[in-house]
Amino acid sequence: MHRKYGPIVRIRPDVVHVNDPAFIDQLYSQSPKHRRERYPTVIKMVQSPGSILGTVDHDMHRRRRAVLNPFFSQGNVRRLEPVINDTLTNLLRRMDGWAQQGVPVDFNNPFRAATKDIIEAYAFGEGGAKYLDMEDCNKAFFDVVAPQAITHLGTHFIWLSVFFRKVPPALMKKMIPRVSTFVTYMEELYAQINKLRSTADLPEGRTIFHEILRSDIPAPEKETERLGDEAMIMVIAGSDTTASTLACITYHLLADPALLARLKAELEVAMPDPNELPVAAKLESLPLLNAIVQEAIRLHPGATHRQDRSAPDEDLVYTDPAVGKSYTIPRGYGIGMTAPLVNRHPAIYERPDEFLPDRYLDNPKLDRYLMSFSRGTRQCIGINLAYQELQTFTAGIFRRYDRYDPAKGEQGQGGPTLELFETTRRDIEMDRDYITPGLPPDSQGLRLRIRQ
Repeated sequence: MHRKYGPIVRIRPDVVHVNDPAFIDQLYSQSPKHRRERYPTVIKMVQSPGSILGTVDHDMHRRRRAVLNPFFSQGNVRRLEPVINDTLTNLLRRMDGWAQQGVPVDFNNPFRAATKDIIEAYAFGEGGAKYLDMEDCNKAFFDVVAPQAITHLGTHFIWLSVFFRKVPPALMKKMIPRVSTFVTYMEELYAQINKLRSTADLPEGRTIFHEILRSDIPAPEKETERLGDEAMIMVIAGSDTTASTLACITYHLLADPALLARLKAELEVAMPDPNELPVAAKLESLPLLNAIVQEAIRLHPGATHRQDRSAPDEDLVYTDPAVGKSYTIPRGYGIGMTAPLVNRHPAIYERPDEFLPDRYLDNPKLDRYLMSFSRGTRQCIGINLAYQELQTFTAGIFRRYDRYDPAKGEQGQGGPTLELFETTRRDIEMDRDYITPGLPPDSQGLRLRIRQ
């Protein structure tokens, strides 16, 4: 539509969509003088009104987010380094086992399991089951929460999402047996919250939900259903999005031997011993590693839905730079921008569809146009955690593993290797918008053959 009609189009009677990076700062304002509410279109499908993601009202969102912000500051995320490194160690252990089996491995679920184990440990503590320890990394669970057409239907037919939200768990399991794993998981989430609530003396600073229940926020904000919404979004958003980006990083490095060689040279200086665990502070200073992470986040954003906002107190004016025509969007109307479009805008990014990390080495200011984590006061709260996970897992895996070279054979590699198995870029490329990126129907995702 934008190619035909220009940078601003009306997509619903009450919503316009803008594809112009210059409009980002106005629409997603950080200023407290310019309130921005989430426009209840796409996000209603999620049916999590108690979470910060599903909170429409500006002031309520600010209050709810204020409780969570300290946990996701860069300093507090840095304290998660032992948990992240333990999970990396567990993933590498599983990779050793898969190498001995000698069969190709679907890496989408192991990456999801790893990131889920991390956020769940931070949310509730480390006493729960680790998906990465399960034989198939709990494939049944991730098959249910993976991007599916139902999300698209639910976006346009809200009653469908409302209906599923209201169906009793026992009936839902009978109606749709394949979702039983997820329904059971939600029941366990509620049970965990109630267990924490019944604890007489909650230890200070132990986990996110310990601290929420210890806080002085109003009692309705501590109700199980409200906190269940928050927990569900935190775990799903904190695992699937980062895992999909990590899969894309892995693909691009194995598909580009020269780029991987450059990264390994950088990592060898920072981590002389291939078996040592990464140090987050060191990783943050590695230019190429961070450029690779940033380029993957740009090209393969974990959230692909329209990021709709409304300005309740002011009309917004957008001016088309090509023709100079101005459009006034009345206060209260929906205005959206979309990461997959803005992140590949040809006016900002040369050869926008190519994976070129050097663009960030040449021009670090490109960061200001990135929409993958949204922008403004509703920017993804887990951005610091996502970066640390991506840096740590990329460094930890590729300091140890090289790309398999068929010309050298298995005996001439000099160490553990990874090889893409029947995987092309199409298999990791977004094909449709299911809130998160939907892959082509016939894609089997990222598959690797591991050799020791």
